[in-house]
Amino acid sequence: MNSSIYELCPICKTITENIPGRYVNIVCNNCIDTYGMLDKNGYNIKFGNINLSGGFKSIITLDNGTQVNGEGNECYINGFKCKAEEARFGGIVIQCVENTNKRRKK
Repeated sequence: MNSSIYELCPICKTITENIPGRYVNIVCNNCIDTYGMLDKNGYNIKFGNINLSGGFKSIITLDNGTQVNGEGNECYINGFKCKAEEARFGGIVIQCVENTNKRRKK
């Protein structure tokens, strides 16, 4: 039995698979790959697990290519504010925390 449900990515509005009630406004991998993730200062940021047992880390790449440990879970994808968190069974989930519908109305 498949317990997944399908929702729309809050940024590109394509269909994504999700676990019911677990995560809200999950950003699809295509948006992450296409737009990348930036920290509040405009540097590239990525998130991952510390090791196979889990844990959360963020790594920021500075303009000179130096990588430094990040201090939070906030990022921006295509200008939309998002947050990263450790998924229940490992890996990282990126969720949009901004109402993307407001900005799209013109």
